[in-house]
Amino acid sequence: MLKIDELHELAAHRRSIRGYDRTKNVPDEMVRRILDCARWAPSGGNGQPWEFIVIRDEKTRNQIADIFLKQQEHKREMEMAVRGDAKMTGDGFRHAPIHIIVLGDPRVKETYPVRTMLDKADSHFFTGLANATLLIHLAATSLGLATQYVSDASSPYMETMLKVLLGVPEPLRVYHLIPLGYASRPIPARPRREVDDMTHYERYDMTKYRDDKEFQKFVMTASRRGYYGKKTWVEDDVSQTTVPSSVKLNES
Repeated sequence: MLKIDELHELAAHRRSIRGYDRTKNVPDEMVRRILDCARWAPSGGNGQPWEFIVIRDEKTRNQIADIFLKQQEHKREMEMAVRGDAKMTGDGFRHAPIHIIVLGDPRVKETYPVRTMLDKADSHFFTGLANATLLIHLAATSLGLATQYVSDASSPYMETMLKVLLGVPEPLRVYHLIPLGYASRPIPARPRREVDDMTHYERYDMTKYRDDKEFQKFVMTASRRGYYGKKTWVEDDVSQTTVPSSVKLNES
């Protein structure tokens, strides 16, 4: 049985990788072992909503990356309109030798109790898919492989185009895209909040509550929005919410 220290090390070493070594392939058996881990994820009603498409074909992978970039155009326009700046994630994942598309079958909602199905069917559906997706990332990390979390795959444009490209039938949904391969280089860990800062016992500890100013400081110094701490935080200006144009968020 995996020990807690081993699990902690595994979780702490997982990264979202955008640069892949084009000279190294991933054996089929590795992929199968990863997906075999994913199928043990918990899901509402044991509905097991997940299915997976494993894509090796280079032409198809490039088409997927092109669809991703096309979708980025609207995201960039929205960022510029709302925040005045936009540095979007790049398409380095196109060079990963394998793309795994995580699909969800919403018909599994019928496995839930009636009240659950009426109250929170969507929540349970997506939670199950998230659980399986996380296990894919962790299983890949345990094998020395790299992955990326490409949530844009479920956005309306990209999902529609992927379903046509890959022949995905209705009513299945595209949930995530996970590039899989070997990292071209290591990247440092992104900032994480301390466990004691986010843990409460018996009831909510208001001494740990982050007011709006504290939360904005977190956003601009520890999140992707603030480029993981490279943004200069201005203490007396909590309205400072844009990322400088010199910051490039498509770095690995």
